Amino acid sequence: MKFFRFLLLIALVFSVISCSDQNPKQDQTTEVVVLHTNDMHASIEGMSKLAAYKQSLEKKHEHVLLVSAGDIFSGNPVVDFHNKRGYPMVDLMNRLGYQASTMGNHEFDYGQEILKKRMKQADFPFICANMDTRQTSLPRPQPYVVLESGNIRIFFLGLLEIGHNGIPSTHPDKVKNIEFSDPVGAAQSYISQKDRYDAFIGLTHLGYDWDQELAQTVPQFDAILGGHSHTLVDTPKVVNGVLINQAGDDLNFVGQLNLTFQDGELINRSAKNIKLDQYNKADSTIAKLVDQYQNNEALNQVIGKAAAPIQGKEELGALFTDAQRKLHNLDFAFQNNGGIRIPEIPKGKIRIKTIYELDPFGNELVQFEMTPAEIKSLIRNASHHGHVDLQISGGSYTLRVHEQGEEVKVEGVVLRNQQGQPLNADSTYQVGLNSYIASSYEFDHHDEGESLYVTTAQNLIDFIKQQGTIDYSGVERVFTEKVN
Repeated sequence: MKFFRFLLLIALVFSVISCSDQNPKQDQTTEVVVLHTNDMHASIEGMSKLAAYKQSLEKKHEHVLLVSAGDIFSGNPVVDFHNKRGYPMVDLMNRLGYQASTMGNHEFDYGQEILKKRMKQADFPFICANMDTRQTSLPRPQPYVVLESGNIRIFFLGLLEIGHNGIPSTHPDKVKNIEFSDPVGAAQSYISQKDRYDAFIGLTHLGYDWDQELAQTVPQFDAILGGHSHTLVDTPKVVNGVLINQAGDDLNFVGQLNLTFQDGELINRSAKNIKLDQYNKADSTIAKLVDQYQNNEALNQVIGKAAAPIQGKEELGALFTDAQRKLHNLDFAFQNNGGIRIPEIPKGKIRIKTIYELDPFGNELVQFEMTPAEIKSLIRNASHHGHVDLQISGGSYTLRVHEQGEEVKVEGVVLRNQQGQPLNADSTYQVGLNSYIASSYEFDHHDEGESLYVTTAQNLIDFIKQQGTIDYSGVERVFTEKVN
């Protein structure tokens, strides 16, 4: 009997050992690093440092991913006016190993046919869950992508902003027949996917404020990596349990999200932004290719001189609008702040490249015949949040606002001619607007407007050539007055 018990004990021991061999204890920690960029706007200068930084991480970490939160185009003339518009950006992103990019509103700037070509050339998918292209020839973006790193599967959901007119912030003609839906509603329809993957991430082009609203509505996200508002988040914060980050713009920074998994379960999240200018290494192969793209003699042509730096929205806006008004003998011209894309034109030589950086969108100048009341409706509606949006040539205006707590209400607009006098209410005036304002802004106008078939950028180039030397230091034409 004792011998039988001994044999039974031996059998049990071997059975336990055998089971342990077949089902080894799982106690594995995995760290995944997600590098993310947003609003690069064709800033290829930083690509060589980004490549080197990614390579340095890959030496330390087994799992490194690279994704974009949209707006990869529009801002650098060597990309925007390449014979294959936008191609240098796609080429470099392919070489760096991007694995996904959210659709941004400026992805449409070259038109749908060109975007279609760039999407086909990309080795990475463009993703967007609230965009339907079935009525166009544009390929329908995948709503999401699942990236696998070792045994970890991470779900990235793409979301794109839409404005009050139901489309992203782009010229309406660029998105003709594309249907867009509410991004928050789209995100809610994918909540059920969370339990199928190890991490659930929003890769959004909504803006930082909207990302925070999204986190309040969809707390299932583990993280939201955003774009559109060009926000550099100093310290990424957690909103309703969701970690949110955004890495500025123009590839000055790269965002880094570190995810730690224990036995496939996400146990820790952290995020930071890395300033690429301070990173002292660069990939020589990428740097050489960037130099080749940057070497464009036509764009380096000098067209004039700035007697002093032209800085900020008011000074640049004055130059912008003067070029449109004076070249076409208009009474007034307006330019939206969002279309002024650089902070300054430095003192000294002005090159064509700088003008295309200032005004990269290819908007045409549209002429309207307008009454003073109609002009005021344009200014008022553009500034409905209580913040100046339009710069002016041909006169000046004062935005009268009432502040009550955080709410700012526009009470009225005081419009003056160049002599500082009010306009004749019974007269009409010739007004120049870029085609984006003409088609996207709400304002009263009895005249439907007529394109002058010249781009605002070309007007700037011609105007500066005509003037030779320009000086806009200290120009003020737009004022804000607080009223009770």
